[in-house]
Parts: sequence; C-alpha cells; structure tokens
Amino acid sequence: MFRDWEDVEEHRAGTVIFLEQDSADVMYVIISGEVGLTLHGEPLSTERKGGVIGEMAMINSATCGTTATTLSEVKLARLDRDQLKAFIDENTDFALHVMAVMANRLRAVDKYIDMRFAQMDSR
Repeated sequence: MFRDWEDVEEHRAGTVIFLEQDSADVMYVIISGEVGLTLHGEPLSTERKGGVIGEMAMINSATCGTTATTLSEVKLARLDRDQLKAFIDENTDFALHVMAVMANRLRAVDKYIDMRFAQMDSR
C-alpha cells in the first residue's frame, strides 16, 4: 500500500522514533521491519509490516503515550494529518485498519494497567 510513498524514513535497529511525551504531528506506517513500543520502560507491543505508530497522538494533537524503538532495520511511511485524510478518502479500508490498530493498542494499555494494579495489590 505504501511502497511508492514519497515521504519514507529508514532507520537502523535501536533507533528511537519518538519518546513518551514527545509532541506528534505525524504518524508512521511500517513498510518493513519491527518497532517495539514501550510504556514507562515496559514492553507494550511489537509492530510489524502494516503496523501503525504515533497515530493516537497525531490524530488528537496530543503527546506520544509510548516510546517507539526500532528492533530491526525499518522502513517507515511518514504521514501528517492532511496526508492521512487524503489517503483515507482514497482507501477507506485504511481507516478501519487504523481503528483496529488503535483498539488493539488500547487493549494492550488496559492489560498493562491491570498488571500494574495487580503488582500494587500483592505488596
């Protein structure tokens, strides 16, 4: 889907794409490679080809809730808000894909919160 995208970034393994609390005016679609997302230093998820990162902060003009670090060599399509709107107009299935990614991310954060509360209860 993003093979011919003009705004592409390539990164080596171990590169931080964004940090928690960074401002976000773009999101990324993973063309190849793997990106790990962490929350307060704890692993949250691993995103692969077709995965989307930075979408929640970009969509609602907030700061990033996670840190994204490349786990391998990565190729990313970079989209700002206007590019996302235009791409969704032409590819409505992509809107559903982004919503599914966001729902899965929220489930992962919910699991993280449950785990943290369980740790607090066991003290």
